[in-house]
Amino acid sequence: MLRLVLLFSFSLIFISCKSTAPAINTDVSNYSLSNDSITEVLEKTPDYSGQITSITGKGRAIVSEPGNSERATIDFSADTLLSLLTIKNRIGIEGGAMLVDQDSILIYYKLDNIAQKVAISDGRLTSLNELASINLIDLLHFKLTEESVVEVYESDETYLLRLATDGGVIVDRDEYLIREVRQPYGTGLPYSKLIYENYGALNGYTLPRKITILSADGNSKVVFQIRSLQLNPESLNLQLDIPSNIIIDRL
Repeated sequence: MLRLVLLFSFSLIFISCKSTAPAINTDVSNYSLSNDSITEVLEKTPDYSGQITSITGKGRAIVSEPGNSERATIDFSADTLLSLLTIKNRIGIEGGAMLVDQDSILIYYKLDNIAQKVAISDGRLTSLNELASINLIDLLHFKLTEESVVEVYESDETYLLRLATDGGVIVDRDEYLIREVRQPYGTGLPYSKLIYENYGALNGYTLPRKITILSADGNSKVVFQIRSLQLNPESLNLQLDIPSNIIIDRL
């Protein structure tokens, strides 16, 4: 059901501190320490910080968790502060939507006429700080800085950038595109792995068309395929329309 998709999208924003930590492979045994400096690698890796400030588009998602699998289409819009996702089933019936800002998540289950708002800082649901939310622009274009990278390793085909979180980012040595991000449990991030595929050019930017998100506990994943994408649109609607007769439950 569509509620599964919304709930799992919600779980990408919040992670329970009771989850069991998955094994994250940041083994460098297949790599050697690179002679290329952090600065040299990052200078060749695309950096669109400050250039992409808003997006809108459509995509398909396959949500998988133990015992369940669901397909849905997603209309999405985002700027650097807000992300709006509208979830539809295979025949286009809207099931719900979610609006995420820096402080809270507002979820509207349209078919059930239920609306819920949760503060990111709510300790009843999470021990995370402001880093717990995934902004769609940040998800589409993972940001690397010299402060976040501590070492560079290399193989014949890829770099492995070891992060200050003890995670790792795999960058191909041909096009300097990010292929995979791995994060260990305990960083406060709502995912353990991001896989970027099917890169393509759009308005001078090279961006992935397929993103796989593995949950922080390693038990669930979303495969998100972008069907259409507009960068920096002239107008952007980031309003979640909830009928006035529906009371928003604040959890």
